[in-house]
Amino acid sequence: MKPNKKILVALAIVALIATALVIKARRGDSSKQVAVAVASEQAIRPTILASGVLAYLNEVNLTSEVVAKVREILVKEGDTVVEGQLLLRLDPETYRNAIEREEASRRQGVISIERQRLALALAEKKLARGAQLFERKMIGQSEYDDLRNARDLTRVELKSSEEALRRADAILGEAREQFSKTDIRSPIGGVIVALPIKVGETAIASTNAFAGAQLMKIADTSAIQAELMVDEADVSKIALGQDVNVYAAAYPDLALVGKVHQIALAPTLVNQGRSYEVTALLEAPKDIALRSGMSARADIFLGDGGNKLAVPVEAVGTDVDEAKKATRFVWVDRDGLARKVTVEVGLSDDKWEEITSGLKAGDRVITGPGKVVRGLVEGERVSEIEEKSDKDSDAADESDIEVEVTDE
Repeated sequence: MKPNKKILVALAIVALIATALVIKARRGDSSKQVAVAVASEQAIRPTILASGVLAYLNEVNLTSEVVAKVREILVKEGDTVVEGQLLLRLDPETYRNAIEREEASRRQGVISIERQRLALALAEKKLARGAQLFERKMIGQSEYDDLRNARDLTRVELKSSEEALRRADAILGEAREQFSKTDIRSPIGGVIVALPIKVGETAIASTNAFAGAQLMKIADTSAIQAELMVDEADVSKIALGQDVNVYAAAYPDLALVGKVHQIALAPTLVNQGRSYEVTALLEAPKDIALRSGMSARADIFLGDGGNKLAVPVEAVGTDVDEAKKATRFVWVDRDGLARKVTVEVGLSDDKWEEITSGLKAGDRVITGPGKVVRGLVEGERVSEIEEKSDKDSDAADESDIEVEVTDE
């Protein structure tokens, strides 16, 4: 390229730049370009995440109240049973022998009472005859007192025998009750969901996790619930009746709809942190097989999900004064000027934040860019960023002129 042509190209570039600066100066475009959103009614549904397990609503771990070997099991896992149905028989011989022993003891008590009654009747007759003789001065005071004391002693012995009979009756009743507990019956109607005991094993009267302690588990599978653990920082936001979406591990894309049914009053220690158990009743579809013990995650919805005046969450800022008191605010575009407005906020989700005071529907709230918003001052001129259309982009492409300079 010859020197004169290089100079001409350089001058042309300088002229273009100068022209752009002059046009900008004439327009007086000194405002900051900002993104604007209009405050409007939005559906806000904040959620709390929780995890837990599924469990049947009515579930019973059946254990024995006596120690005995399992003689007969009348059901198998998966069977449907009704309340009061006989499920299992334990060996009753030990308890049958106890009944026979206590019945014999009771019979002895009855015989003792009969003997004491006869002795009392005899003592009464002797005392009556002694009274007649004493009136006739045929016996002395000492002999009469002996007869009366003998009568009183016999009366006391009769009362003692009667109390012994009552005790024998109570022991016999207890023995019969223990004997009746060798027949295990269903306390509820439902399905046998677990049957760990086998014939010949010894049932143990214990609620601990010993072999033989649990006979079987019965559950009403028609209703299921989610037992969720909620962090102590979030439990205060949850109320009875709030909507819950539960996702079982076996059906990760299926939302099981439910409502909060119960909130624990006492915490549970989980990984050195405190959590509270929240129970949600679920409306489980009948065409899927949900089982107790399945792990699950849940979204607990706060609020009623109704429309509220809201702005994008990125539009709300926070000022903290020397007393560490936080004040929420937004920047509003009013006639091309930035105005800082103090607001009060309510619920928020990932996108929207509720404005309870300070704004009205239709206010133009500045949302970004973040760097520009952080540098705004009260009364500064602002203008909304205009999005380029496809036609504008095509026109800009056509205005780019490619100048080809060739050597002569």
